[in-house]
Amino acid sequence: MQNLFFSKEHQVLIFNNLIIFFCVLFFSIDILAQEVRQDNSNDAGSIIVYDPEYFKPYRPMSAEDMLRRIPGTEGLLNTYGFNQNDKRGLRSNTDQILINGKRLTGKQVSSSVFLANLPAKSVKRIELITGNVKELDTNVGSRVINVILNEDASTGSGVVEAGISASHKGPKQFATNISYSGDLKGISYATSFQLRPWSGSVDIKDVFTNPQMDELSREFETQRSKQVIHIARGSLSYDTAVGNVSINGLIDHLPVNKQYISNFFSDPTNDFIISSENFLDNLDGDNTKWEISGDITYRFNKKTKLVTLFVYSNAENNRNNTNYNLPLGFTNTDSLLVPLNNLEQLGGDNRDKSETEKIIRATLDFNFNENNQFEIGVEGAINTLDKRIEFYDLVNDIQVNIPIINSDQKITEDRIEIFTSHSWKPFKKIEIETELAGEFSSLDQVGSDVSSSRTLKYFKPRFNIFYDPNESSQVYFSLIRSVGQLDFDDFIATVNREDDEILAGNPELVPEKDWNFELGTEYRLKDGSGVLNGRAFYRIVNDVEDLTPLGIDDSQPGNLGTGYDYGMELEASIRFGKFTKLDALLSGSALIRKSSVTDPFTDIKRRFGNQPKYEFRIEGSHDIKFLGLRYGFDFAKIGPKIESDFNEFDDKSFSSGLRLYLRKKIIDRLDLSLYWANALEQTTSRERKIFSPSQLSGQVSEIQFREFKRLYFYGFRLRSTF
Repeated sequence: MQNLFFSKEHQVLIFNNLIIFFCVLFFSIDILAQEVRQDNSNDAGSIIVYDPEYFKPYRPMSAEDMLRRIPGTEGLLNTYGFNQNDKRGLRSNTDQILINGKRLTGKQVSSSVFLANLPAKSVKRIELITGNVKELDTNVGSRVINVILNEDASTGSGVVEAGISASHKGPKQFATNISYSGDLKGISYATSFQLRPWSGSVDIKDVFTNPQMDELSREFETQRSKQVIHIARGSLSYDTAVGNVSINGLIDHLPVNKQYISNFFSDPTNDFIISSENFLDNLDGDNTKWEISGDITYRFNKKTKLVTLFVYSNAENNRNNTNYNLPLGFTNTDSLLVPLNNLEQLGGDNRDKSETEKIIRATLDFNFNENNQFEIGVEGAINTLDKRIEFYDLVNDIQVNIPIINSDQKITEDRIEIFTSHSWKPFKKIEIETELAGEFSSLDQVGSDVSSSRTLKYFKPRFNIFYDPNESSQVYFSLIRSVGQLDFDDFIATVNREDDEILAGNPELVPEKDWNFELGTEYRLKDGSGVLNGRAFYRIVNDVEDLTPLGIDDSQPGNLGTGYDYGMELEASIRFGKFTKLDALLSGSALIRKSSVTDPFTDIKRRFGNQPKYEFRIEGSHDIKFLGLRYGFDFAKIGPKIESDFNEFDDKSFSSGLRLYLRKKIIDRLDLSLYWANALEQTTSRERKIFSPSQLSGQVSEIQFREFKRLYFYGFRLRSTF
């Protein structure tokens, strides 16, 4: 394999040029910046305020509708969902949306998910913050949305939605959502319930050839599901004379109902048209998650306050898979799942998994003066995983278990982190933030095959500097030492259904650590008409997580050693209505990166596994106000990835993704939405070279070409406020 990476000298040269580029950009901004309406009195940094008059021509129905008219908020809105699990504890940098200056505490509960359920008439104003936000542990240079609600919400208000969602070659399913929020005798509350289709259709085609490209066999697989997720959320908040108390809750339940149908074609005499073997995997079970979280703020005086946060979450996943033999020549072209009556069962596998996370965090903040703030705190957490998998064959209707090494584990992690930070403004335009944190944890693992105990200790400093040359721009630099979150699933054997493989676990896995150097800038156009951003980063990554050798002929999740990851990202968001007659918003981002680490199977430098070379995204929308109409698109493209295993090497490429939508106001307080998602049926293409006996030999014995196609889905939704 060729080495696709620059030498160290070229890497240093590239990084130096990036630094020069941003310095030049900074000085250009200092000269060319134009004034925008903003508020610099807040410690958070510069704030752009969007009052109700800004949104009035669009007649928005929800807070989400309002945000989608603001340049620079697209990336923040794309954080919807439960994406906080890769962060340790509550120091998350994903949820960057505040409500009345407060984040909803939690790992599963996200402020952003409430925006679609929050009526626009409840919003007093929206603030777009750039700079150092004490409420959040955000990335340096991040933009934060602060939604300020009307003080008088005693009458309450709500949103109700109903619609149909359908996937190509999949079922048509009903979707609904109802939410209500208000204030009762000083207690603010919000609640919602949602039924959302969780179904999708996937078609997979595999072609196997020898090194001379002569076809050996084919395999077609269809994945179909008919699932609906049930989600309920709620929050309560009460302001006292000396602080605030809030509590949040979430529960979601997903009944699993999926089928995988595989058709094998191994006879070249009929051009691989007639299948030689057909199998069906039927998956059923339940996924249930719930979480309770909250925070208590107590102000001792104007300069000192105590903030206490807590989270208790639980996730139960029970999965049963049964394997069946299908008749020869069987093909399934229907969108419905195949009935299991009269099918011959061959075997199956079961998985039971239970996860819990308990976190409590206390922070004491001292606001000495407008130029000096100090923070000291402690966070404790207990994370557990109890997982068991089993495989069996059915012989003469008798279940015969198949032994699997390391198939059950009970893991407990006790962790404590002590941290302190200081924010200092030596000059009006400069803010310097320093932080020191120490993390100490113990891991206990108990299983039938593997039992062990170990301790981990990490030192995590952080240094950030912000410079605001004028009211329209900012330059920042950061140096951060971060520690990744261990995925306990990697400790235990698991199943890869797409490749029909059992993956070994590694109970000795340690977290990935990195030193992250970042330099960036932001420039805000006049009158809130747009925002331009750029950043360059360089990461020194220790204990890179990837596959490593297991014995002499296998692999497992492991740590590779030290690697390097660097690149740059540019973002732009422009509202054309500020300087043309076209009321349109166009936003885009482009990220390019390179990385390098030593492959444990070949001892050759390569880029990080499953890391795209680039990521590109563009979003556009157009409002026709007199028609009450809005339409738009989201387009995304990511670059190629690689994956390396003991006797396999994968090259992956990806086609583009596209979503189209249209929203029309029917009457006051009622609108209709139409959408067509994954319109281009995004496809992942994989070329897998299989070596014999290993990659190190360089002898390719077989090549596999795969097309993994996600089929499009579409639907409509009616929405009303009350």
